Amino acid sequence: MIQGGVVWQGKLSREMLVSIFWHGTPVHDGATIIQGDQVTEVAAILPLSKRNDLPAYFGTRHRAAVGLAEQSDAMVIVVSEERGRVTVFKDEKIIHIEDNVELERILREHAGGAAERSGLKRQTLELSLAALLCLASMTGIWFSFARGLETLVTLDVPVEFMNRDPRMELFSASASSVKLQLSGSGSLIKSIRPDQVKVKLNLANAVPGSNLVPISRESITLPPGIQLKQVDPQALEVNLDVPMEKTLAVQADWSGKLDKGLLLERVRIIPDTVKVVGGSLMLKQIETIYTEKIPLENITGSGTTTVSLVLQPSSLKLENGARNQVDVIYQVKQRPEGASAS
Repeated sequence: MIQGGVVWQGKLSREMLVSIFWHGTPVHDGATIIQGDQVTEVAAILPLSKRNDLPAYFGTRHRAAVGLAEQSDAMVIVVSEERGRVTVFKDEKIIHIEDNVELERILREHAGGAAERSGLKRQTLELSLAALLCLASMTGIWFSFARGLETLVTLDVPVEFMNRDPRMELFSASASSVKLQLSGSGSLIKSIRPDQVKVKLNLANAVPGSNLVPISRESITLPPGIQLKQVDPQALEVNLDVPMEKTLAVQADWSGKLDKGLLLERVRIIPDTVKVVGGSLMLKQIETIYTEKIPLENITGSGTTTVSLVLQPSSLKLENGARNQVDVIYQVKQRPEGASAS
């Protein structure tokens, strides 16, 4: 039933188990066989169950436990490295343990049944108590060991916005991605694919305007065995609104000063209005759109300059196909002698 093991004679201790299972050692893969307080075999291969009805998150450790339970009368106890859960396998039964009280009850029932069949109830119960102490010690050693080998990684994950009201559009969000700090065994962390980690924010309850949407654990999809340690930021500010079009006047944005001998006599902008698209709440407060800065100190005579429009806020858009530039035609004249510059 157990194959391929390497004979190993050593007294059971935390340090011994750490040295055996430390990643990179020749015997870290496979099972370790313990008899009493002695480690007798390492790198052993256990029989894997061929059942096709096992949960998808059951890895090699759990399938080996099912295989042992199928091929013997043993009750097999598994501590999951990734999820930190205890599971008991007996015959075809799979029992998920919630606490130590339940585990003790199951162990006593199993030991009691074995005692009745053999007629050695007292001796078996004594052995069961010893097994309980051994299991408690082994579980403590395992969790101490697992915590020491925990690997952390931080991923920058894009945010997907789901279930928004179809009448509204998402005009802005405080961030387009969030940083997730994840933990798990080194092998699992290294095997994470980008498509396995997702952040999906539910906007079903969002209203027009600004919404503070928390990023809960339910918003995050992770592969089995990976634990979420931290989210940054823990909420996003999301602005939604009903889109509308509006025609805005164009205003030249002058900067600096003309030469003291010149006067700006006339300005014409082509086109002098543009049609923009934005949220209805935002556009109610806007009547004018400005050009980029036009430095007056560079003007020495009448002329024309082509400048871009400044779309503020950034969620403001020109209608489809509109040119994001205007021509500013300006006329200047000499300042009359004796007139002062304002």
